[in-house]
Amino acid sequence: MVEDIKSFLRVFGPAWLVMMADVDVASIIEGLEAGATWGYRMVFIMLVLTIPLFFIQDAAGTLGTVGGASLGEAIRSRFGKRIAIIASIPMAASDFLEYVAEYAGMAVGLYLLGLPVVFGLLVIFIVHLMIVFGRRYRETEAALLPVSFILVASVVASTVIFKPNLLQVAYLGLNPIQPYTNPSFDYLLAASIGAVIMPWMLFFHSGADSRKKLKASDLKNERLETLIGAIVSEILMAIVVIDGSLIGSDRLFNVYAIADSISFAGRYARLVLGIGFLASGFLALIVISMASAWGVVEALELNGKGQFYALFLIESLPALAIVLLVENYLSLILNLMVIYTVILIPLLFFLGRLVADKRVMNGRAMGKTRMYIYWAMSILVAAGGLTGLVSMF
Repeated sequence: MVEDIKSFLRVFGPAWLVMMADVDVASIIEGLEAGATWGYRMVFIMLVLTIPLFFIQDAAGTLGTVGGASLGEAIRSRFGKRIAIIASIPMAASDFLEYVAEYAGMAVGLYLLGLPVVFGLLVIFIVHLMIVFGRRYRETEAALLPVSFILVASVVASTVIFKPNLLQVAYLGLNPIQPYTNPSFDYLLAASIGAVIMPWMLFFHSGADSRKKLKASDLKNERLETLIGAIVSEILMAIVVIDGSLIGSDRLFNVYAIADSISFAGRYARLVLGIGFLASGFLALIVISMASAWGVVEALELNGKGQFYALFLIESLPALAIVLLVENYLSLILNLMVIYTVILIPLLFFLGRLVADKRVMNGRAMGKTRMYIYWAMSILVAAGGLTGLVSMF
């Protein structure tokens, strides 16, 4: 028993971090909007998304653990540099868009805590810069774990502050019968999928497991960690939806309105959610940067430090500038969530091909049953994203 726990703790880190970084500021804002618009109904959607989240991230973790390669590296090795370059374009674009969302959300967190927004964002950017340029991934992973637990604690604490109607949550939130043909519901359903499964997650999970030098013998513990992380992250997102339903849709016209609307729940709500916004945003910033290092950098074979730094600055500096200049970016964030599901489609195709290939997986390709489930989940995600994209127009 003690040895089993030690083995699990030795593996623990990448899968948990990617799941907690998934509950980022953009996802929280999307969850608040989903709850504000449709009440407890979106709770069911968030909980069901645990299933595709687990099976898709399990494939990414298996590639890194058994195949010993990040997704970007594996695409380049198996399909050639030209395909790798094509695959890296949506990855780099999604990195930039994610940085916009994270800095925007942390601006809300600073505002909630009564701290100067511009100065605070500049400080966060400098700290982010120092961590990325250090490229000390093991130390960064260890430092981010406490941040992830702060995020969990802050979201869970919000249930005490907002005091939801648990009977209504059970009656509406756990009901599988929902208004699936309503364009507004479909749009937020697609945004919810995009908020749960993002492109950078596949690159980070596979790359982190590979860099940690996990082996096939570690797969059982890695898979358990992925499952725990998927369940916890979707419970947190369900709580966010519940919070949003109590805030109300009339208050959510932009992100600063979200901050102001939380005032009705008292100063402790501002404190708890402010900390949550900052923790989730900072955690996601670092994880996305590391994902880019294992995705875009490796896909393009950018081995020089100068090239890596240039890529990071190209992705992050304009994102910070946009947030400092623009205030109303709520609709932008929601649209990004929908677009992510479409960006995911080619990446899910590549990932599925790779984990089914014995040459890539060192003779241990993923089993047929898991592959059937993986493709079924990928098709559902793609269908949801395309449906949401249509509902945007």
